[in-house]
This record gives sequence, C-alpha cells and structure tokens, in this order.
Amino acid sequence: RQEYTEKDFAIVNDETYGEGVWLDLVDNPERFTGYAGAGANAIWMSIYQHNCFGVPPYLQDTAGGWGSQLVNVDGKSMPFVQPPRKRRELTPFLQNLAEEERGVTLPADVPYEYRIFYRMVSGLHASISAHICADYFNATSNRWEPNLSCFISRIGAFPDRLQNIYFNFVLLTSAIQKMQPFLEAYDYSTGSKKDDMQVKKLMPKILSSVKNAGLLFDDSELFHGPAGQELKTEFKQNFRNISRIMDCTGCEKCRLWGKTQTLGIGTAMKALFSYPDRAFRGSFTTLDFKRNEIVALITTYFQFSCSLEGIELFRSMYQDFVTDWQASNSGSSQQQLPAKS
Repeated sequence: RQEYTEKDFAIVNDETYGEGVWLDLVDNPERFTGYAGAGANAIWMSIYQHNCFGVPPYLQDTAGGWGSQLVNVDGKSMPFVQPPRKRRELTPFLQNLAEEERGVTLPADVPYEYRIFYRMVSGLHASISAHICADYFNATSNRWEPNLSCFISRIGAFPDRLQNIYFNFVLLTSAIQKMQPFLEAYDYSTGSKKDDMQVKKLMPKILSSVKNAGLLFDDSELFHGPAGQELKTEFKQNFRNISRIMDCTGCEKCRLWGKTQTLGIGTAMKALFSYPDRAFRGSFTTLDFKRNEIVALITTYFQFSCSLEGIELFRSMYQDFVTDWQASNSGSSQQQLPAKS
C-alpha cells in the first residue's frame, strides 16, 4: 500500500502493511548492474518529459549520454565518450570537469520553482550515474573498478550535471540542519545492539559536521507570491509521480536505490517546505516523519557524499591519464627532423 499526506513530497510506503522485502543497503551497494537499453531509458525519459514542467528541453537534450551506455533512445549504438588525447582539447575538457559555468537562457516566464525541480531530478540522475561508473564491472578483468569513460560520457562532459549533484547535496545538508534537534532526539533502535551502538556513535558526528557547514540553502524565495501555493501543489504532485515511476524499474537493485533516494530527497523537501523552523524544537508533536523517511534521508545524504568523492577520484584519474599519455608521446614529439644532406 502506498500512502502520502498533504505534507509529503514523495510516496511513503507503509512498512507495516503487506509482505514487503527487507534489504540491507550495506550488503546491496549502488553500482553497475547491467540494467540498460530501452527499459532504462524509458524510466528517465518519462520523468524528464512528463514531470519536469517542460524545463529540460530548454537546458539540454536529456537523453543523450544518460540512459544506456550501449544503446541510445533511437536504438543506435552510443559508445562512451573517450578522454581527448590531443593537447589542444585538454583545456576545454578540464574546464568542463572543473564545473565551468555554461550560460543557459531560459524563457523569462519559467518559474524559479520549476528550475529547482529540474535541478533536483538532474542531480539525482547524475549521482546515480556517478555510483554506476565508480563501481563498474569490468568483464575483461572480472573486477569491480572505476570506469573513467563511463563517467565522462554520463557526467563529466556536462558541467550542469556536476553542479546539480552539488545542488542536491546542499539541499540535503540544509534539511538535516533544520531537522537537527529532532534527529538528535530520534529513537534509532534497530533491535541489534551492535548496530545501535554504531548508529549512536555515527549520528552525532554527522549532525555536528552538518551544523558546522553554515547556512547553505535559502528557501525563502520558494513558493511565495500569489501562485506560491499552486506551485507547491504541482511540485508535490510531480515528485510523487517520480516515486511511482521508480516502481516501474525492471532491475530490483536499481529500483531499491531509485526509490530510496527519491524518498530521501522528498523527505528533505518535506522538512524544508512543509514545516516551520519552530516545529523542530520542543516536543515535535506536529511532526510526522516515518522511520523509513529518516533512513532514506540519511542514506541519500551518504550516497551524494560518495558521489562527490567519486567526482574527485575521476578528476584525478583523468589528470593521470593525460600525464601518462603526454609522457608516452613526449619522445616522438621532440624528435628532430633529419637534416638535409
């Protein structure tokens, strides 16, 4: 059974109903699964085309480089983008990996809230892709390892996707900052003494680091003005639709992580936009957060943290790639032409 309240931005599955399957997220990490092709593309195309308020067409072709690394939406082969090997191509490429700000001109009548919605969806998509590329199965070596070409093809060549990962991290951080008193008092008991001790040790560290981050996200400009309430209603409806679309994912592990992180971002928005600051102080009687919402929020925050670490890893890998290539070609480039006799 699926349920949501007026305050919810995502579908919240009732864990007390029906025959649900309990999965350990630690034992089932987000990584490459081989799920690709038309089915994978259809999920994201449905999200972008029907739930992002028409913003993506103004920003970019949301399909290219996002779905299958093997097959594009037109059914044709779509190989990975390979790192440039020519020195003259290095500077613009590294500027992309350094999150160069590319100018995007949107129509003046596109509400700010619609742009924020798109950035959240794009950031979620990019973060998922970062995990896939960071933990990719190499069939040749039979090992799980980072795949630089995968990262460049899906994320690295698109500065806005990189920026949107950071945007979601800021949004999640701000939500946890706002919820801090509630999260400090929350009962995290799992029934396992070992797990409970670990949670009691880790949660204060997370909350302390978040508190020291300072004010990151200003939500004061969202959902105000004459159309504010209508925009918030549309925002909630469309994000709940994304929750439902994730249920259609054909890969069980992909569905697990897609739904978990959609709920995590939805929980962050619920904290930021459905409750005033005072609700997170005192007795918390007006708050309604289910256990799986808290789990999803903290898990999603961890996943985005890992994505940021992955970006740094891939930048380093690319720098090493370029250095090695230049070193291997320096001898031939410095050879002098034979003198005329």
